[in-house]
Amino acid sequence: MRRILITFENGGSFPATLLEDKAPKTCEKIWEALPFSSIVRHSRWSGRELNFPFTSNGHPKRENQTISTSIGEVVYWRDWLMDEEPDVSEIIAIYYGAERTRSHRGDEPVNVFAKIDYTHFDRLKAVGERIWLNGAERIQIEKLSE
Repeated sequence: MRRILITFENGGSFPATLLEDKAPKTCEKIWEALPFSSIVRHSRWSGRELNFPFTSNGHPKRENQTISTSIGEVVYWRDWLMDEEPDVSEIIAIYYGAERTRSHRGDEPVNVFAKIDYTHFDRLKAVGERIWLNGAERIQIEKLSE
């Protein structure tokens, strides 16, 4: 069972378990890219969502998709309508509340590929609210175990 560690620059580290049985290709692309860091921002479109740009080595296909996320879910998104474009934007998002994934175009399906343990939900909510109120900060994702 592979696990990752998500660490926020201004405080808060969260282990997450990859859902390899449900999203094996997405998990593999994320795992191959580790470690990486980025700037995380709050999303206004999908409510209690933190997201940051990500670049994979080849785009994961649709798997374990939803438009209804739960707290602690870590998801992968890209513009699925531009599936064949080489420079399509890719995003990883972390939900600190149950939300519907959407953009200016309406519902946006995402691949759910990891889950933060429920024992961290209160701290995750605090980090989400901090970023919502204070703006962007650096995030680091790394391998925790294999």
